[in-house]
Amino acid sequence: MFIRRRPWKSRNINSGPLFSRTGHTKQIAEAMAKELGCEAVPTSERIRGYTDTLFLGGAIYAGKIDESVKGFITRLERRNVGKIILFGDAAIGDPCTKIRKLLSEKGFLAETETFTCKGSFKFIAKGHPNAEDLENARTFARKWMQDPE
Repeated sequence: MFIRRRPWKSRNINSGPLFSRTGHTKQIAEAMAKELGCEAVPTSERIRGYTDTLFLGGAIYAGKIDESVKGFITRLERRNVGKIILFGDAAIGDPCTKIRKLLSEKGFLAETETFTCKGSFKFIAKGHPNAEDLENARTFARKWMQDPE
């Protein structure tokens, strides 16, 4: 999933990089999007035009980032995106580290501050993301709402 903010100050979270098998990443993305007054969008969509701030999220499945997110990154064009902010969830591991590596291989740099929370898988981290995780996601999104000086 991704969330984008356009240069003309309209906040827009688009369904570019959002893939959610279990619905956990979608819950986080929608919480952040609502906070920013945007829409959460799936990774199957392309970015059209320039996006100054892109929130890109994903999760770890069997130790890897899903092919849908990898495909989104492959299609991503440097001229269409400014700042990239990562978020994600996983029962074990950090999806942001894996997404950052994929972006780096394509020549993109992501912001160092990320948002990650637990995502339940079977009996591991059961009940996550929970209400506290979603509030933390909204708080994280609010940090990026300020216009650059």
